[in-house]
Amino acid sequence: MKFLILALLTTQVFASPEVVLSPVDRLYIPKGFDSNDSVELIVSGHFPNACFSRDKVEVEVVNETILITITALAPERTKSKNGCPQMVVPFKEVISVGNLQGGTYQVVVNEQESKNLKDILIVEEASSNAVDDHLYAAIDQVEHKGNDNYILHGWRYSNCVDLNEVKVVSNGKDTLSVLPIMKQTAKDCPMKGMPVAYPVKLDFASLNIKAPLIHVRTMDGKSFNKILNIEERK
Repeated sequence: MKFLILALLTTQVFASPEVVLSPVDRLYIPKGFDSNDSVELIVSGHFPNACFSRDKVEVEVVNETILITITALAPERTKSKNGCPQMVVPFKEVISVGNLQGGTYQVVVNEQESKNLKDILIVEEASSNAVDDHLYAAIDQVEHKGNDNYILHGWRYSNCVDLNEVKVVSNGKDTLSVLPIMKQTAKDCPMKGMPVAYPVKLDFASLNIKAPLIHVRTMDGKSFNKILNIEERK
């Protein structure tokens, strides 16, 4: 009998989670994608308490409209707010849209939500049919060294490539795209993992936002993304 009562109580407390639209607050659209790139967009938001968790991201491209739906799991017990730490939990979703033809696209995040997000994505037509115009370094961390000084940490997988230049492109609103462009220095490319650290200056003065995004293009068509806050930039 005690076991049956305990089982019933457990069922009541840990009921099946409810799937809800994630509470999103900003859509970041990096500048510089063309029709040879795999487009990535970044969405940030905040869960209202620690009982929420991520569910899934769905992307649908309909003509010149990109519909993104981001959902979360909200356990039933969050409705009564019992047993849930009442703390705001930030989250970030890096959304792979894939290859798009050159053109102007309307991006809509969580269209069914009253507080949905909308913005414009411009994809340039590529100048060649290469998979990408550049080979990028494999960056997996960005370190702030004070003021406008940052270090890109990552790897190069062979000694036949080296850094050519680091380009910084602003979208004029909320994102700095960092492009660590590599160059081939020898024909033979034996696999050899070597850690690298590349200094770069990032000036956020042109971005009128307290939480700008650093979007670093990396190898394999992916990116490393870091949302800063005002304290990190002091």
